[in-house]
Amino acid sequence: MNMRRRKFLQATGLGAGSLLLPSLLWKKGVKAGPVPGAPPRIVFCFAEHGVVRDNWKMHRGNPDSGRWDYDLNAVPDAEFSEALAPLAPFKDNLTVIDGLSIATGIGDPYGDGHAKGWNAALTGAIARETIEDVKSNASKPSLDQVIGKALRAQDPLLTDLVTQEFGIYQYNFHALLFGEPSPGAPVVRLPHLEQPKGAYDRMFPNGDGTAPPDPVRVAQPDVLAQVSGMYDRIQGRLSSDDRRKLEQHRDLVRDMEARLRRLAGLTCGQPPAIKDYYWGQVPHWQRWVDHTKSFWDLTTVALSCGMSRVVTMQWGQVPVEEVGGTGDLHEAYAHRSDPSHSTDPNYALAKTVMTNYTKKYYGFVGQLATTLRDIVEDNGTLLDNTMIVILSDIANGNHDHEPWPVVIVGGKNHLNTGRYYHMEKETLTTTTASYVNDNTKIGYPHSHVLVALQNAMGVDTNFVGQPSIQPKKQSAPAIDLTGPLPGLLR
Repeated sequence: MNMRRRKFLQATGLGAGSLLLPSLLWKKGVKAGPVPGAPPRIVFCFAEHGVVRDNWKMHRGNPDSGRWDYDLNAVPDAEFSEALAPLAPFKDNLTVIDGLSIATGIGDPYGDGHAKGWNAALTGAIARETIEDVKSNASKPSLDQVIGKALRAQDPLLTDLVTQEFGIYQYNFHALLFGEPSPGAPVVRLPHLEQPKGAYDRMFPNGDGTAPPDPVRVAQPDVLAQVSGMYDRIQGRLSSDDRRKLEQHRDLVRDMEARLRRLAGLTCGQPPAIKDYYWGQVPHWQRWVDHTKSFWDLTTVALSCGMSRVVTMQWGQVPVEEVGGTGDLHEAYAHRSDPSHSTDPNYALAKTVMTNYTKKYYGFVGQLATTLRDIVEDNGTLLDNTMIVILSDIANGNHDHEPWPVVIVGGKNHLNTGRYYHMEKETLTTTTASYVNDNTKIGYPHSHVLVALQNAMGVDTNFVGQPSIQPKKQSAPAIDLTGPLPGLLR
């Protein structure tokens, strides 16, 4: 059964007047917000195919070129673009960034257009290889994992639940999330959970709290602690390769121990009710909507009671019937929504369908933002301390990687929100394509947004993935990818 918001908040102990658990108090060495007490969180939402730019952008008389910004609070809700309209209620806590390019994706020789964007969107780096003709494997870990690793180094109370990876797919094709299986090892594609019950069981291993704790589970951390101490006594007798394998296993054991102790100490209230369906049990769209709602409820608990700081949600293609189309959304509408197909008789319909597509996803984000806005924290609300970042693999239906749109809902305690930023197109192209002129300009590199998000989460490194990239024009200096997007951080 779906839970109404007030009932949900009461059940989880998150109603007005409640405070965060002591484990959420700010730790020394981590950048704090304006008022200590509530740490920053981040949710990455990823939906493919980009946007229909004509129905997304909001230039309001400003030029299509150059660097400028304006106050979104001065824009009446009714004057928001069709695509951005679902997010108008959050305009004081909304950030729209226009005019970016995925410079590392444009310069990536591996995989197809979708893979370049999937790969570079959160890694900020060129891939290391093509696989299966059109896919690619990353060379660097994705930002969600980088942040999670850094936060765990800063706060020993955090466990591997610091990051949560969710997804709802029509099919699982390219990869967005990458991590290191061990220090220095090549990064690998990370799995995500597509069934809410899997996430529920991971977060609440003792079920909903109505049954007595399992005595074996209660004793397990102490057993694991004893086993962990055996490793040090046998390391000296092993080869370097076996020692590395043993260290990996030891770290896994310690992770399990830390998680069990951490979960045993949390008092998050009654876990939320969830809906969990397998393919064919219910109509596809019902599964899509109910699973998103369940994942959002789990996200709210994980962020608010100290389990997690980083969540990723990967969506596949919304069922085409839900956005006014029929047949193959990718071929019939996504491609044909780009101005390069303006002579196609289906161009107008394709623009409408793909605009509806974007609105569906922005509506899902609005649902999460509404719930987070209702939860009071020391220095505002949970939404004020959570950045919900909406990304895509490409900018538009033509598989371009510029102008690449980024929308951030929330995070006003860490970002200068309530603004529409437009960046200049003055970066030399990074493409490897022989037919592109060396002096062609692309948008401002998206890596600077990744750095800003990383810094807002308390990680002070000044680059994500790679610190620079060489433009196509070999005589030109390398393009600097370090530092945050100007003006974005508070």
